[in-house]
Amino acid sequence: MVKTNFNTLKNQVYDALFFDIINGVYPADTILTEKTLMEKYSVSRAPIREALVQLTGIHILSSIPRQGYKILQPDRQQLLEITKFRSALECSFLESYCTYIDESWIKELRTICMDYINCPADDFMAHWHHNCHFHLKLFSFYGNRYAYKLLEDALNIQTIFFVQKMYCTTMDLHLALVDYMGRGEIAMAVTILKADIENLLLPAIAPTPIVAI
Repeated sequence: MVKTNFNTLKNQVYDALFFDIINGVYPADTILTEKTLMEKYSVSRAPIREALVQLTGIHILSSIPRQGYKILQPDRQQLLEITKFRSALECSFLESYCTYIDESWIKELRTICMDYINCPADDFMAHWHHNCHFHLKLFSFYGNRYAYKLLEDALNIQTIFFVQKMYCTTMDLHLALVDYMGRGEIAMAVTILKADIENLLLPAIAPTPIVAI
């Protein structure tokens, strides 16, 4: 890990720790300590502490006094609340600002859609990251940094849930959404965005066992 300046180093530690958490490097009952993480990532205490505080702030970790930090386990109710929040937030902004989105932005969104389509079918994390990239890129066009941060935090928590539970989305509506945005059909674009976000509430479809007769 290259040590340049404090902010860059803290961001690198944050990214590495977050990536390890969502990919199951640490068992759910692990208590993370500053000392252990300093040794693992070969950095000083300051960037470790900053990263831990930031992850606590977005509800990925919970601080346990005199012990360390525990990975939070999102439940189904939390997923429901976050998804409904995202639906209200993203749809209201799209409805208000859709007419200001120009062709160059539409082109950027189409590129992300194609990256999603070209992912290997069994690469869950790649699909999820492209999904997050799409929603954050679309929201970035509105220019509201505070709301963007709220959306980013919500997606982070959803990432933990879907990785731990191994859920997969059953359909991708991004291309259809972009097509309607490009044609200026705002009402339909908002409807599709809502369906795409709330699609995450659908349970993973398990194979139906064959019953021998």
